[in-house]
Amino acid sequence: MKITRIFSSLSYSDESFNIRVIIRVLCMLLRGSWLSVFTLNRVTFPVFSSKNVRVIGPYNKFIAGKFLKIESNVIIQTESINGIRIGNSCTIGSGTSIRPSGFYGGDRGEGLVIGDRSAIGVNSYIGCSGFIEIGDDVIIGPHFTIISENHNYSDRQIKIKDQGVKRERIKIENNVWIGCNVTVLAGVNIGNGSVIAAGSVVTKSFPPNSLIGGVPAKLIKQI
Repeated sequence: MKITRIFSSLSYSDESFNIRVIIRVLCMLLRGSWLSVFTLNRVTFPVFSSKNVRVIGPYNKFIAGKFLKIESNVIIQTESINGIRIGNSCTIGSGTSIRPSGFYGGDRGEGLVIGDRSAIGVNSYIGCSGFIEIGDDVIIGPHFTIISENHNYSDRQIKIKDQGVKRERIKIENNVWIGCNVTVLAGVNIGNGSVIAAGSVVTKSFPPNSLIGGVPAKLIKQI
């Protein structure tokens, strides 16, 4: 029955429909994935999700590409200014949370865009109160944290949580590899083809083809 639903959901006029697509669909079924279906721009195609995946908020704010794979226990909050857009053939690892609003409420966040063929490692946290853009072919290891806002704390007479936040956009360009346990903070731009070593805390921007590492992260060398 699942197989029937999958192939009935594919558009035969789509040039990408070929034997490799069929093989990929069957392989994902054999791994035990559960099937959901999203309709985008009058074309319906499968999104594979495991158990306990929660999409919270308006569905029209969540735009999913072809053959998106969402692993178990993922939470995606969609209520945001620009929505949550995830490209074709991406993977969101188990236990990941995508949250465009802060823990203490406040205004709607700006949202997230992830390009094609990118993967987010397990148990990651994407805090996209400020707009976050992740490019194509980006590999991100487990326990990744990216947060696009900072708390204001300069006034000693007011509790920090009551002083508001400053949002700053983050951009990770194409073909970037990010190791496990990396944290990327607000206002950072990571150039094309860069590599970030495991355990790094990235607090500033780096040009394309940079090998980055440390706490705070520094340029190790140009690749």
